[in-house]
This record gives sequence, C-alpha cells and structure tokens, in this order.
Amino acid sequence: MPNALILGASRGLGLGLAGELARRGWTVTGTVRRAEDGPALQNAGAEVAEADITDMASIEQLKVRLPMLDLLFVNAGVSEPDDFASIDAAGVGALFMTNAVAPVRVAEALLDHVAPDGVIAFMSSRMGSVALTTQDNKAMYRASKAALNSLTRAFVSRLDGAHPVLSLHPGWVATDMGGSGADLDVPTSVRGLADVIEARRGQPGSAFLDYSGAELAW
Repeated sequence: MPNALILGASRGLGLGLAGELARRGWTVTGTVRRAEDGPALQNAGAEVAEADITDMASIEQLKVRLPMLDLLFVNAGVSEPDDFASIDAAGVGALFMTNAVAPVRVAEALLDHVAPDGVIAFMSSRMGSVALTTQDNKAMYRASKAALNSLTRAFVSRLDGAHPVLSLHPGWVATDMGGSGADLDVPTSVRGLADVIEARRGQPGSAFLDYSGAELAW
C-alpha cells in the first residue's frame, strides 16, 4: 500500500486529493495548521498531522512520524489583493514565502523520507507559466507561481535524477480561492491529479502538467 503525505490538506484541493488517494488504497497523511480542521481530513480517510510549511520547526516535528513516502505533495497557495497597488512589502514577502520559497524548502527537508522512485509534486498553476501569461490579472500571484516553478527546476538540478518531480496545474477549480465561477469541481480535478501522479510513479524527470496530463510551457 503506497504512502502519501499531502502538505496543506485542510480544505479544497488538498482535502479532495487526500480523499481521492485514500479511496484508491493509499495510506495518506495530510497536514492542517489548526486542530479544528482535522475531522474533515479524518472523514476523508487520511491521518492528520499539524504542520505549517512556513514553520520549519513544525516540519522537523513532522519528520519523526513519517514512513517512507511514495508521494510527497506540497499543496500551498495564497492569493493576493485584487488591487496590485495595494500590496505592501510585507504582503509580497508573505506571498512569495508561502507560494514559492517554503514549498521547495520543505521538499528539501523531507527528501530523505521519499522512496527512490517516489513522486515529489508541487501544486503550481498555469498562471505561473511565463510563456502563457497574456493577462495582467493577479500579477503577483502569477509571479509567485513562476518563482515556484523556477525554484522547483533548481531543486531538480540538485537531485540524483531518480525522483519524478511534478509541477501540477489543477485547472480552474471551484474552491475558496478559485471562486464559484470556475469551470471544474474539486472531484474532477483531484481525479485527474491522482491519475497523473500514479502514471508518473517510477518515471524519473521533471514535468509541468495539468490535471489531464497535458504538458504546459514553463
């Protein structure tokens, strides 16, 4: 039975993916930042751990309870104010720390707990593609996800080549962040993400893919 750790599984896509993998027979541990978010994750069939990807002390505490992982999925993302001009220096720092720096730093810290052919996945976004950016909406969010993609590729360059490393776009999904007007629901997106992850197990190399498995331009 494969083991998965999903960092950021209290709601939305992280919670949905935890449930989807559990239904497929995975043993899943999901992290929450608040104890009150644990019951929903337990109801989805996952074990619960408290951790915050921006707090490395909590990640070190998490390490002691982890089995060898077949999937390390870092699901982290915060949005930005709609008004680009309203973002101050502290807001920019928090946005980039959560969306770009912390995910890769956590993957580095947990690398020894990932099986040699285990998948390391980051929740990216099509909005992080520099080549595909043709709009100015959510410019700082786009920049933070582009930074995540860049840091991920640098991370891959430091690996031995054995691990599949995926930057995944879940589609435009009806979550708290995606909004009610999105064209996908959570179950559809996470089924696709789980299919992509399972198909890539044991296949080394990095890729930027959407939930259907289509490759995206960096």
